[in-house]
Amino acid sequence: MAQPIDPKSPDSKPGNRSGASAKQVYQQAVTAFKAQSYDQALALFQRLGRLPPGSPYYLKAVMGQVRAHQRLKQVDQARLSCQALIDSSSSEARQWAQQILSQLPDSSKVEAPSAPQQTAPAKANLSGFVPLAAPASQSPPSSPPKSAAQTPISLPAPEELEQLRSENADLEVAEAREAESTYQSLFHFKQLNQRSGIDQNNSDRPPDAPVDAAIPASESRAKPISRSTVTPRQQQLQAPLPKYPLELWLQQGLTAIALLWVINWAIHFALRTVDRLLRWHWWPVQLSLPGANQTYTVWIIGGLVVLALTSPWMMDFALAFWHGQKPLSTRQLQGYSPGALRLLRQVCRQHGWQLPELRVIPDQAPLCFSYGWLARNTRIVVSQGILDRGPDEAIAALYGYELARMVNGSGAVLPVVGLLLLLLHTAYHRLAQLGNRLTQPLLRNILGVLSSLFFGLFWLLRQLVLWLSRLCCSWGDRRAIALTQHPDHLADGLLQFTEAIATDLERRGSLHPLLTSLEILMPVSGRQAITPGSLLAKVRGDGQNLEKEDDSCGDRFGNRATTIANLIAVDSLNPYRQWLRVSASHLPLGERLLGLSQQAILRQQPTIALPLPSSTSTNFSLPLLLLQKGPLAGLLMGGGIAMGLWFLGGIVNRLRWQWLSWLYQDPSVLMGGLWLGLGLGLLLRINALFPDLGSSPPAEQTSTTAPDTIADLLHSSSVLPVQGKPVILQGQLRGSVGLENWGCQNLYLDDASGLVKLANPIPLGSLQGLLKQHPEQWIGQAVTVSGWSRYGGGLLWVDIHQVQLDPRHRFQAYGPIWATLLSLAISLIGVWTIFRGG
Repeated sequence: MAQPIDPKSPDSKPGNRSGASAKQVYQQAVTAFKAQSYDQALALFQRLGRLPPGSPYYLKAVMGQVRAHQRLKQVDQARLSCQALIDSSSSEARQWAQQILSQLPDSSKVEAPSAPQQTAPAKANLSGFVPLAAPASQSPPSSPPKSAAQTPISLPAPEELEQLRSENADLEVAEAREAESTYQSLFHFKQLNQRSGIDQNNSDRPPDAPVDAAIPASESRAKPISRSTVTPRQQQLQAPLPKYPLELWLQQGLTAIALLWVINWAIHFALRTVDRLLRWHWWPVQLSLPGANQTYTVWIIGGLVVLALTSPWMMDFALAFWHGQKPLSTRQLQGYSPGALRLLRQVCRQHGWQLPELRVIPDQAPLCFSYGWLARNTRIVVSQGILDRGPDEAIAALYGYELARMVNGSGAVLPVVGLLLLLLHTAYHRLAQLGNRLTQPLLRNILGVLSSLFFGLFWLLRQLVLWLSRLCCSWGDRRAIALTQHPDHLADGLLQFTEAIATDLERRGSLHPLLTSLEILMPVSGRQAITPGSLLAKVRGDGQNLEKEDDSCGDRFGNRATTIANLIAVDSLNPYRQWLRVSASHLPLGERLLGLSQQAILRQQPTIALPLPSSTSTNFSLPLLLLQKGPLAGLLMGGGIAMGLWFLGGIVNRLRWQWLSWLYQDPSVLMGGLWLGLGLGLLLRINALFPDLGSSPPAEQTSTTAPDTIADLLHSSSVLPVQGKPVILQGQLRGSVGLENWGCQNLYLDDASGLVKLANPIPLGSLQGLLKQHPEQWIGQAVTVSGWSRYGGGLLWVDIHQVQLDPRHRFQAYGPIWATLLSLAISLIGVWTIFRGG
């Protein structure tokens, strides 16, 4: 969301219509009202009324309109404004509106306003606003209005100026949250905009954060979300969540069973494969692996159960040994985020829990996760960077997200798998670092192969829990909204976490190892955050200074809002979005922001005024989807044809047709059909995956050829990754060096507009670069990259065609060639399997 404009900033001038702060316009309106210039005050209050309904100044603006209409004898308009207050969620505002309605005369009996009388300003508060608790008898009498055309705007009396200064001082103190104010004025935002939290009667409830929004100009390109856009049918908040999420628990049970079966099969398969390799050659002494053909299912299941039960303590040791994790006291958390501590105490007291153990990792990278299979042994871990740079509301929102996982009971499977992923990824990372320090090529290559093997196991295990991870992410957002009642804070926290990931990648050169290994436990996917986080981080500071004289600042602010709007549109309006989440650990960020914004609107909480996306809707195309899912469609088609041949074999077997009866229940037909279908499915989509790039620009034309920018890739992304868009990018190459990047798995490009992940279409094809030039040798240097841009599942990446450092140093990926060879090899395996027979 857009960052609020600081009302104390000297850059926010009262005369700047495109970026004046709400506080300044509010002060102008009150001053005009006290000067009895009701027309001008009404115009300013109406300008304030264009703020989002959740802004602290929205209700004040509507109340100001009521009083201005009263003074101008516009009874009908005053009734409409009172009705808007009655429809609000503030009980004090509703009570005040009903009180004013009872005092308004019948519109048919209202006489025309008489000539203004010259009366001296009294020392009493001429604004007409009274405390909400004041009785009806204390309402100020209405005075004849003064027309702006007849009476010039006069300055208020010194007593009134002194009273205005005291009111503004109270407001600034409340906004700074330096002390709890007892002032019960109508203008006090804490009384007007109090929201229903976890427990309204509890003093430990996190306080509402003051929000100072910018006043949109009358000719602004951004269309703010107004109250009128919410229909009465939409005024229903999120349905109450069940205490026991059976869907989530069932998915956890199915995932646990699948993991047990896959790990058991993988261990037995590995043992028997090693035994076959040892028996394959005739050694001086015949070798074999003792016990390779025995069954170890009971031992494997028992070991995994023990691992699951001891996982919290094993994770404690691993994180403390490798990353310096240490305890975080409640006193320390109180100093960083009082709201987070209040939320922890509130939720734990409601559920009868003790406070979870708090841990901190002394690192500036953004880290936030929790682990533990029961509430009493759960640990919530954050990094020092989150505590140092995160505001109170964002930190409280992240802690609320982890508390939501505790309440959902989603810590039974994912943290255990997270421990296994941490061990595998750490083995890959440490072996690669050890190999980088070696100079002997043989030992270095052996360690490189071992580290790549561990990374492959890490990737395979991660794929097994992505579905559960996405489900936990969805339930976590919904439960966090129910716990905190502040979806706007959670949306801000997710955006700031996303920006922090990209900023840390630029500083470090690659993603933090924990952002990769424990991605399924994080609130935001590290891979998904690279491009949107970098785009938002580069315009974050620019959007806070909207001087009218500097048009570029307004453009940059618009670019930030447009980036968020386009991200929401790309993720939420894509008709194929349900099919593109297979390889994503979290729901796309745009979808999550849209859901949180909708809940914030229904709660009348502040949300960003986004420009409407201009992209046209895309119709759903089944052939295009089948092309995207070509391997899966090929598997299904191959398996279906094989089952049909089985059925045909069964029929001819009854008819005694021996020349076709071999088809009946022949396993080679099924396996061969699957292999053949997979190969053909890969082969048929190669032309769509890799459209013609044309001739690569020579080195002498690089400076004259206009390259694409990373910001353009997100704004003009295709609806399906199979529709590759040819691009040429220039920027600085970032990523890991040495053995960690053998497969180009940690490679990124940084240009002036943002970051994007680079990938090799066929990771094994990167090995050919080890014999000559490899991109990992050019980390930190300016390069030109040509390839194909793709977007799906919330992730933007570029498949590499060529990385060029200069005319003599270039890396060619040969993606289409490798993809063709791979698909033909798989197809030939299928044909050979069928002809070999079972």
